[in-house]
Formats: sequence, structure tokens, C-alpha cells
Amino acid sequence: MRDNFGPLSDLSDVEEVVEAIVGVLSQQLVDYEPEGEQDGRLVFVLGATLESGGTGVDEIDDALRNVYRNAPDRPRAAWEAEIEFDAIEKIARRLVSSKGRPDTQIEGPATLEMLVRDETPYQRLKRPQGASVTYNVRTSAGECAVTVGPPSIDLLLRLAFRPMGFERTGFLDRQRLFQFLIEQEAKKRLGEGARTRVSALRLLRVMAHPELVSLRLEGPRGTGIDELEKLATSFRTRIAYESDVVLAPVLDLDHLESAPSQPRFIRQLRLRTTEFADAIGQGSPTGFMGDRLLGALAGADEELSLRYLRAIAADNPFAAFMGYYHVLEYQMEEAWFESLSRRVAAVGGVLQRPVDSIRKASKQARELLGVKEDEVRFTELRAVQNLLEASLDVPRLAADLGRLDAGTVKYFAAGNLPFADVPHLEFARPLDADGEAELKRETASRIYNVRCAITHSKASARRYSPYTDDLHLAREVPLVRVAAEQLLIPPDQLL
Repeated sequence: MRDNFGPLSDLSDVEEVVEAIVGVLSQQLVDYEPEGEQDGRLVFVLGATLESGGTGVDEIDDALRNVYRNAPDRPRAAWEAEIEFDAIEKIARRLVSSKGRPDTQIEGPATLEMLVRDETPYQRLKRPQGASVTYNVRTSAGECAVTVGPPSIDLLLRLAFRPMGFERTGFLDRQRLFQFLIEQEAKKRLGEGARTRVSALRLLRVMAHPELVSLRLEGPRGTGIDELEKLATSFRTRIAYESDVVLAPVLDLDHLESAPSQPRFIRQLRLRTTEFADAIGQGSPTGFMGDRLLGALAGADEELSLRYLRAIAADNPFAAFMGYYHVLEYQMEEAWFESLSRRVAAVGGVLQRPVDSIRKASKQARELLGVKEDEVRFTELRAVQNLLEASLDVPRLAADLGRLDAGTVKYFAAGNLPFADVPHLEFARPLDADGEAELKRETASRIYNVRCAITHSKASARRYSPYTDDLHLAREVPLVRVAAEQLLIPPDQLL
């Protein structure tokens, strides 16, 4: 069967979306040639493709049929799944009207449904899987129903229109379908060859992973989408305040079960043999990550080391970024003072270290250099720049980023962020001494600008939005991580 069901943005009209819906059902019900009935419905015979064979090679088809027929955990009755043509068209129209929404949301007249992830800290507080709870809440526009529970059929099909191959339906489990049919056979006392029919949409619900949760809002007639979005945020805030239940919005289909974390540097893989890589996970004594070290141990500050470990273990990009930034932050004031000392020494002076606050050195420097306070006073940006000017190895940084992913170096050369203005870093181009010094300053500026955007939330400024911007932030984490590692790990021990 031709794989033509998505993403939704590539489907131009209702007719194409109807075909896509049929394609998803055909794939999941293993019947690529459903039949139409005259009274306006489409009928799928479950496992029809496996029963009839689909490769055109008799030996392979016979083997497939035998495996299917002899499977101990397969349904024994001849199951058919039906869906009305009108129902398919109605779903298609709702999907088309939602093309402007994120891939995990469905919009309708005075309704909004969005996929959420239950991040409630304590298991006992979580809503039981499959359970649905409806809250009637008052708003300025009238009463609104907010339902937390399994996603609607519309949203499930929206999720199925993914941009990549068969992974797009990874949230559907065909084994759950077979188990459901077997249970129904036992309940209805259906034997081998008995023929029965069930709703195709019901089977789609059955296949959906039970941990999938949606938040559905239904407002009074005329309620706008902006109002519903604000209501969704207010509801999530209130339920968290009252009960510690956290319903986080899911915007990326690759993170249905967990939030985006951070790119993983597994440096040993590129430096060890193919045999080692092939042995990972196979139980071999030499097939475990970290089974031997490629570099010598080096002393490191305990506090910085623990911050670094916490950052690597972080399961979200905010915690990871700030963990690595804290490693840089630890030595910022010292780097600023040393830079200022060298500047004073260049004109024949000596900068004395203040007894109490090192930042007071700016007053001495101003007098010795004969400049204005603003030119020498401590600022965090200036301190980060001084730190990286003294410690950053640009070629090694570029090489490390290139090891992570082929597109990472290109990303920093051209990538932008929705929540902060950042300079582009062209690590791939040849640099003279002045160019490398400028690139170090720009690297420091990019790290600092991201740090400010994610730690400060001023109403008058562009702001980082948790969850919404996590994918963007995750791409920034490698830069601050590698910069921190160059401070923490002695140069001769870096891989």
C-alpha cells in the first residue's frame, strides 16, 4: 500500500484527508483493500492481508498465513470492522480545520483538545490510566467543560499524520487490539470461523496506549480559540495548585512519553573499535559503556563536579543548561579580575586584589587606566567573555560539536531562537587570531543571552516558555556543555 497519510500539512483538502484516514485504518487493521457497502460504510476484514498473502511469492505468503493461523494469541473469529463514510468525512473536516494548530491539538467550534503528559510527582496522585474526569468551570463567557482523559478519535488520527514513516503510529499497539478481540470472543462465546462486526473507531481507541492523555475544553457557543488556550493554562495551574497534579502540554510527537532532554555525548563510541560498539548490550564483558576508561583521572573541584554530574543526568534542557552554566559561573569573577589585571599590567600598573569583594577592583582599574567606570566594571557578560577568551579551545569545541551530530555545527552558524537574539557562530570557517578571539566573545554572548532568557521572565521582554520552547533550548545545551567541560577537564585529558 502506498504510504500517503501525512503529515497533515501536506494534505491539501478534505478528500485527501479522507484517503489518509482510510490509509491509517488499513495499516492498523492489516487490510489494505477494505470494501465499501451500499448503505454507506467501509468494512475492513481484520488480518485480511495476512490471510490472503500480499507479497506475490507463494512460498512467503503461505508461510505468513501459517504463522498467523497458528499463533496462539490471535483472535479465532472472523472479525470485521466498519466505519460510516459520513463519520470519516466529519473527522476529515475537523482535521482540515485544525491544520493551523500544533500537531498535537485539535480545534473545533468552541472546542480545543490538546495532548498532555501527566508529570505528577507522586504516583498515587495520578489519574488511573484510561479514566476520564470532567470539570465544570465558570468563566466570564459562561460555564465550560474541561475533560481530562483518553484522546478523542480526532486527536488520535491527528497524531497518526506524522512526518516520518511508520513511527508515526508508534502510539498505537496492535497487540492491545488482539487482546481485546480475544476477550470479546470469550465474553460472547465466539469460536473458530464465527463472523462478527465491530466499530473501526472503537478499535482505534483500544489500540491507543493507555498512558496517552488529552485535555479537552468545550466552551459556550462563540468561545474563541484564544480564550480556550488561556483557560487550558488556568486549569493546569489551578489543578497543580490544589492537588500537585501536573498536566504538561506536549507539542512534539517524538516526546509523547517524556519531555525533550538533551543531546547525549557518548564519546567512547567514536574512539573505540567496531567490535566494541557491536557488543554493547549483548552481555559481553567488553560490551558495556564505561567498562574501561580512555583517559587518566584528574582532580576537579567537588562542587563543580557534582553540578556537572547533575547537568548530565538532567531530564530536561532547562536543568541541563543551567547545570553546565553553573560550572562556567564558578570562575567568572576570577576570569574578569585576571583579564583586568593583565590590562592594567600592560600600562605598567599593578591591580591589587580587594580583601572583601573582588568586584571592587574596578575602582582601582578605572583610576590606573584613566577610563570611565562602565569600561571596567564587572558585568556577567563581560565575565563570561573573559572566561572563554582565556579557556576556550575553538577548534576542539567545533570538533566536539561535530561529533555529536553532523548538523550541529551548521545549526550554530545559522540557527535562531524564538525567545532570544543570539549571534551566529561559524565554527567551520578558517579563522586568524583576531577572528578566533571574536568567535570566543560571540560564543560567550550566545550562552549568556540564552541564560538570561531562560532565567528571567520580564513582561516587557521576549521570554522562554517552558515546554513550548524546550526543543529549541535543547539544541543550545551542547555549546554550554562543551565550554564547561573544557574548564573542568584538563586539556590533555579531553577526548
